[in-house]
Amino acid sequence: MTTLSLLALATTIAWAVLAIAAQLLKPGQSVRSMGMSGLAIGRHGWIMRLAFVVRGIAALALVGAVCRLTPDAAQSVAGLVLVALWGGGSALLAVYDTDMPGDRPTLHGRAHALIALAAYVAMGVGMVLVSLKLGEAEATADVARWSLPIALVAAAALFAQFAGFGAAARTTARGLGRYAGLLQRIYLALVMLWSVVVAVGV
Repeated sequence: MTTLSLLALATTIAWAVLAIAAQLLKPGQSVRSMGMSGLAIGRHGWIMRLAFVVRGIAALALVGAVCRLTPDAAQSVAGLVLVALWGGGSALLAVYDTDMPGDRPTLHGRAHALIALAAYVAMGVGMVLVSLKLGEAEATADVARWSLPIALVAAAALFAQFAGFGAAARTTARGLGRYAGLLQRIYLALVMLWSVVVAVGV
């Protein structure tokens, strides 16, 4: 593994550790129903903010690794740009606080929601495009055999996450909205897994 792929792997693991620590330090925020952005609010919120930044670094390092270590035939320019947008958007989330349930909407909260929406969609599409292109080159076909199924499951999880948060915006008392936070965490876990597979494989 090269420096870039090691950086991508290390920062992905660090992101996971920070996110878990942020959750453990705020046991009152439901894993099942609450989005992870709420962990950046209040005491110990800096841990989740740092996780956002580390997540961004992980994505950008992964893009660099794929660009440097794979043949041109294995590189999806559109996919890599989308993964980079995910990285930049993730880091920006550390700057804009989300609006907590029941609070009055704020400009920062709207910015956070828009950035998150764009970043999540970018990564969902980017993972699929990058994986498909990796499968077109013999040198990276083995990576694609693992990364593409993960990317496709992640895309489905992304859709489920958005459906969950949409339901939660209407009511959290019943239905899919009760599981919005869990669905988000499943998607993010799949992003982590995909990132590790690609970082190790390239």
